[in-house]
Amino acid sequence: MSRNRVRDKMWITPGIKRSSSHKNKLYKKWVCTRDPLDEKEYKNYLKVFKRVSLAAQMIYYKEKFDIRINTTKQPD
Repeated sequence: MSRNRVRDKMWITPGIKRSSSHKNKLYKKWVCTRDPLDEKEYKNYLKVFKRVSLAAQMIYYKEKFDIRINTTKQPD
């Protein structure tokens, strides 16, 4: 694995990556303009993004632990 690839989390889907870049663009727009409407739009999107990414993370790890429900010595 490359050094950049090692930092990727397995639960991050392509959709979450796109959402993250959209969130970053909203943040940059808000920082540049300091408009209260841009701030509200960014913060609302941030709430949704956090909820979705946390749900994806929980689902991923739940599946990983469910595979090894009987023993921790099972291979991948």
